[in-house]
Amino acid sequence: MIHNLSNVLWIGGAPCAGKSTIVSLLGKQFDLDVYHVDEAFSRHAQHFTPSEQPCLYKWTHTAWNDLWMQSDEQLLEEAIRCYGEHFELAIKDLKAMPKSKGIIAEGNVFMPDRVINFLTHPNQAIWLIPTRKFLFDTYRSKRSGMVEGILKICDDPEQAYMNWMNRDANFSDWVEQRARIAGLEVLKVSGDQSIQKVAQRVGSHFRFLT
Repeated sequence: MIHNLSNVLWIGGAPCAGKSTIVSLLGKQFDLDVYHVDEAFSRHAQHFTPSEQPCLYKWTHTAWNDLWMQSDEQLLEEAIRCYGEHFELAIKDLKAMPKSKGIIAEGNVFMPDRVINFLTHPNQAIWLIPTRKFLFDTYRSKRSGMVEGILKICDDPEQAYMNWMNRDANFSDWVEQRARIAGLEVLKVSGDQSIQKVAQRVGSHFRFLT
């Protein structure tokens, strides 16, 4: 089913793959409007309700310790549910954006099973998947900032950290599997290439559509 979003280029994937930077670079290169799901989160969160967004409401009203001390399996299940709920809000935003030019949108919520219903061409979307090593190395470099602040208030910071990392690594694997099953494009990100080089590869995937 097509839903009047044929002007959108989609970049999904998992955390730490460089999606936000790449979208900003390509938005300028191709003169596209840019949409970052994470930037819309705080606005959306003001309106989460237990009935409409039960999983997101739980996440935003639960202590960090209670969240990150859950099992890997529970964390992955809740991540998929939360991203699914947030996807619906992102779609509303995209439909409300001006149609005067194309849009390039990025976010973890753009999961293959959801986005495929909005594609008029398979090259309209790509999923960036960090390798496990790159994912863990990137988070390790962030531990002195926001991540460490969250971990400090957990009963077992190291276990919370591993739960968090494994959740994102498992989500990466899940997204990659779903994209490949659907015959959609996947680009593995290992850190061996600069963000500019990765952006060039993504731009080449989109080029004839821009």
